[in-house]
Amino acid sequence: MHRYFFLLIPLLFTVQISAQKDTATAYFSNGVVESVIPFDNGLRDGVAKFYFENGNIKEQRTYVAGRVEGEVKRFYENGKPKEFFSILNGKRDGATTTYDSLGNYLADVYYSEGKIQKEDQQTDEDVVEERDSTDAEQKDSTIAQTPAAVSFVPSSTEKIETKPKPIPNEVTGDSSVYRNPAIFPEPVMGYKLFYEKVVYPKTAKEKKVQGTVLIKALINQYGEVEKAEIVKGIGMGCEDAAQIAVEYTKFYPGIVDGKPVKVEMIIPIEFKP
Repeated sequence: MHRYFFLLIPLLFTVQISAQKDTATAYFSNGVVESVIPFDNGLRDGVAKFYFENGNIKEQRTYVAGRVEGEVKRFYENGKPKEFFSILNGKRDGATTTYDSLGNYLADVYYSEGKIQKEDQQTDEDVVEERDSTDAEQKDSTIAQTPAAVSFVPSSTEKIETKPKPIPNEVTGDSSVYRNPAIFPEPVMGYKLFYEKVVYPKTAKEKKVQGTVLIKALINQYGEVEKAEIVKGIGMGCEDAAQIAVEYTKFYPGIVDGKPVKVEMIIPIEFKP
């Protein structure tokens, strides 16, 4: 059953309601979509997209229980990327990657709880040195409290906080994609927080659906996820939740011969009530 509401000041605004999950779509006066925002039980929840009047995407952000959480992607009006960054507990956290209007990579600026940690761009050597430092130091710097209102993978994530398994070398015809680099990509937020931020679907949790979802991710030399595919699912929406978590995570890139490279890897994500 659908109900439609129309508002013409200054644009047409349509809300389509189905059960408890809603989608609000706003339009410019010329009929071009201005925004598409998902709702769950009256709260913004899911991937929301905003557009320029020419139809190109302007911004993409993820909401969790009414709050922006996870990666935010902003674009220039010509469609080129502008900046990518992550929001944690309402504040910028981790790397903010910036681009010029032609889409060329400019720099990474690092934030912690909304404050800039380092104003100058890190070199590849800096990244390698940081990631080769003590694991405890790296994990402690990224752990933060998650919203109590959202169901995440429980504390058992400590058991699966391991490096993703490499994909066996295969002949693909694309020598620029590495499957066994010297250093594999890692979430900027750290694996512990990454696993904790995966949303455990309510229905799956109620029905005690459990198991490990496998996601094959293609992560480029800038730490951006170009593609995330479900290799193994367990049903009840868990594979979709895992796929979204990977797609909207900023990674440190994989390293080969001291340089960032494009890497394809399997990321296991466990769901357990």
